Amino acid sequence: MLFDPTLCGEAPSSQNTVLTALLCIGTFLSYLPQHIKILRRRSSDGLSPYFILLGTVGAGSNITNIILLQFIALQCCTVQSLGVCVAGLLGILQVCIQGAMFYVTFVLYMIFFPEQNKYEQLAGSEQGSGSGGSSDDNNNNSDEQRPLLGSAYRRAATVEWQTALWVAAAVSVHGIVCLVMSTLLVAVVGPYAAPTRTWASLLGLFSLCLTCMQFFPQIIKTWRAGTVGALSIPMMLMQTPGGFLFAYSIAIRPGVNWSSWISTFMAATLQGVLLAICLVFDAQEKQQEGARSLGEPAAESEVPEGSEPEPLGSSAPAATESAESRTAQVESSPQP
Repeated sequence: MLFDPTLCGEAPSSQNTVLTALLCIGTFLSYLPQHIKILRRRSSDGLSPYFILLGTVGAGSNITNIILLQFIALQCCTVQSLGVCVAGLLGILQVCIQGAMFYVTFVLYMIFFPEQNKYEQLAGSEQGSGSGGSSDDNNNNSDEQRPLLGSAYRRAATVEWQTALWVAAAVSVHGIVCLVMSTLLVAVVGPYAAPTRTWASLLGLFSLCLTCMQFFPQIIKTWRAGTVGALSIPMMLMQTPGGFLFAYSIAIRPGVNWSSWISTFMAATLQGVLLAICLVFDAQEKQQEGARSLGEPAAESEVPEGSEPEPLGSSAPAATESAESRTAQVESSPQP
């Protein structure tokens, strides 16, 4: 099927255009607290690698799905004015912004992966450095072997770091497959052919499945850790209600079926559950910090400034010694 300009139709309503434009801006701004928190902490500790994997792969599938299903919006720009073209592309831009921002989260997760969680000491590496005789030659040899042992220590990747590297490889392979497969289908059979539409729908269903599972690893990790970690509560406060509006704005666009918006709806629902857990843990952490801050000044006020606290029970012996010294002075003084 070739491109038919008569299928472009009219421009989206002004209400829908304004709503989608606001959601695009809101989606971009909602991810900034998460990115800023990772940059400030210089650590992505607390983020589940499976949450990153499922979210990134799901975002890539969702981007491919919306581009293929609304490919006609791209071609209609050749016969429409600039304003109508931009209004028609806002739906694609909305999904692309969300996916791109999650890809940024994935990159920050890999860059700021905690160094202390990357490597572990190899079994028996310390014993090897201490083996050998007591001669100077043996000592020199052991000293020369220590850098080698250190390098072996650095190469001992932990399971968590290996999982993160596997996540990076899986995200890369998925992106290449989506790009190559979609390009071939559009070039060979066309963007409106049944195989292309089926491929797009399969990607939408795949994104739905990943989105449904995406938050479960993060919910479990956060629940077991009992702390918010690198998760950003302000991000979730903006994204949870915005997710439902996001799904609605996609659903009302022409040429889109339920496979394009259902994953966004499920993501907003599960993110609300994660947000509730994080709010509880954050309140507990603030309560504990408040209790510690109230207890420390009280303890410091009992100790004079510049002096060290006396051991427990030391005041009683000191008083006894001073009383005995006064008694001895009275007995040694001359009688009248």
